[in-house]
Amino acid sequence: MSRSESASVPRPLATFRLTRAVALQWLVVSAVGFFGFAYGFGHVLASIRGASLEPIVIAPSSPPTVAGAVAVSLGLLVCVVVPHELLHGVFMARYGGTPDFGIGFSYFVLPYAYAETSGASYSRNQLLVALLAPFVVITTLGLAAMVVVPSPLLIVPLAANAAGSIGDLWMAAVLCQYPADVRVGDPPGGVQGFGIYGANDRSVSRLPGTPLLARFLTGSVGTLAAIVTYALFAVLLSLAVGTGDVVLGDPEGGWLLFRHDRHPDGTALLEIGDRALLAAAVLGGLVWSVVATALRQLERD
Repeated sequence: MSRSESASVPRPLATFRLTRAVALQWLVVSAVGFFGFAYGFGHVLASIRGASLEPIVIAPSSPPTVAGAVAVSLGLLVCVVVPHELLHGVFMARYGGTPDFGIGFSYFVLPYAYAETSGASYSRNQLLVALLAPFVVITTLGLAAMVVVPSPLLIVPLAANAAGSIGDLWMAAVLCQYPADVRVGDPPGGVQGFGIYGANDRSVSRLPGTPLLARFLTGSVGTLAAIVTYALFAVLLSLAVGTGDVVLGDPEGGWLLFRHDRHPDGTALLEIGDRALLAAAVLGGLVWSVVATALRQLERD
């Protein structure tokens, strides 16, 4: 490529890259998010039924079988992944792209199905619609089906789709930090992700307040992921060594997220409630906002 040709290639104002670190964060948040969304849809189902959320008790003597896990995985693949990616592709095609579909494994960390276009350019709002369509459409249809047939079986595919949308929601949050008139296309260097380009060759910047909000959300989500990951580890360890039952949910209506019953009198060895979890998330977000802002200021100085 000649120097004049190189100069004609637009440079992005910002680039979002799917690095190994981002892929790992998506994997953790998606795994944690599945349980969070399942609780949320469970409460919706309980409200539709006009009854309290029924607790789920997992005993060491009744772990799920391998055959059952394989059957559920295959069912989710057909019922969730396929329509999820088709919806991405429908809206990409609507806005002028030619989507390709496939299955990949990002950095040997994150397995994923994808619908992607190469060489296409979208407005910010067009790409937001394409990113959010599977989450919005499938959730809406699932909740409508839940009203007609209030079955707990609907919770699993709805939670799986929502958890599988974590990457879409993450990228949408990045896009929302920029004005609506930016263009979004392929990033330079052939990396995974997207580039944000200024409209009419003018420079733009992130919307006021969004960097601070992004730091707060990063700290909050990171705190939630750390706590719930610890809880999941405790569940698996408890079931492995048979130290007691694990209770998910609270029939008294307080939405108790997790309790590990170990003692004969019912005293909980570990208990995590919704209010404590929310408070920890807010505190984690505030702390990370202060730390990240201070580090950014030190870098500038």
